[in-house]
Amino acid sequence: MESPVIGIIGGLGRMGRTFSRLFEECGLGTPKVCDVDTELSPVELARSCDVVVVSVPMEIFPGLVAEIGPVMKPEAFLTDLCSLKEAQVQAMLEYSRCEVVGTHPLFGPHEPSFQGLRAALCPGRGNRWLSWWEGLLRSRGIKTWTIEASKHDETMAWVQALNHFLLLSLGKALEEDGISLEQLLALATPSFERQLRIVGRLALQDPELYATIQMANPYTHKVLSTFDSHQRALLEAITRGDRARFVEIFKEVQGLGARLNEIFGK
Repeated sequence: MESPVIGIIGGLGRMGRTFSRLFEECGLGTPKVCDVDTELSPVELARSCDVVVVSVPMEIFPGLVAEIGPVMKPEAFLTDLCSLKEAQVQAMLEYSRCEVVGTHPLFGPHEPSFQGLRAALCPGRGNRWLSWWEGLLRSRGIKTWTIEASKHDETMAWVQALNHFLLLSLGKALEEDGISLEQLLALATPSFERQLRIVGRLALQDPELYATIQMANPYTHKVLSTFDSHQRALLEAITRGDRARFVEIFKEVQGLGARLNEIFGK
């Protein structure tokens, strides 16, 4: 395949710049870029490119795809970098005739290298560009996992929504308690220090994006409700001093831990 003409909509944002760097490292040159303050418009970019990567907030994604999809060449390739995939892939399929793959980079824009990072790929239409895209990502050391869009979003309710929920809850509890953070770090175990460092990274994140991840995923409520029921049961056992029930819960989780260790060992 000859080197395609590549464009990134939202290319001046942090993830847009990250993927510009990826294309450059792959020897494909600097992509065309359009953003809020560029002369090149999304429609003009989409009409002139073989590969279009959409890196915009999820709130404006459907409207943008409705604009660019109809002008893209049928033989072109359209992908996105949104954190959710079911509605996004459906929108790309609805408004375009070209090949479509949903892409979720499971990393942020601050990573110094792509080596060892992960990305989810959600096929929408066609295989030619999917194979090219997967090969490109893997050439930079990114581990790809192909998954149906709905299954991706269900998984993200655990990986993102619940994870962020736990981090925010921990942060709010520490803030309300007023405990000395210096004292906390001085007495922290390695695992708790890692948690605190992750909470610290929230200072660099976009709260609007995190709100969307929590509230736009249709599977979030189910996952958080499941978590809530089990944390309530555990809290009740501890409050009542029910040692037998606590040990029972712990042993149940040990079974899950053993299965995880098998997977980690593979």
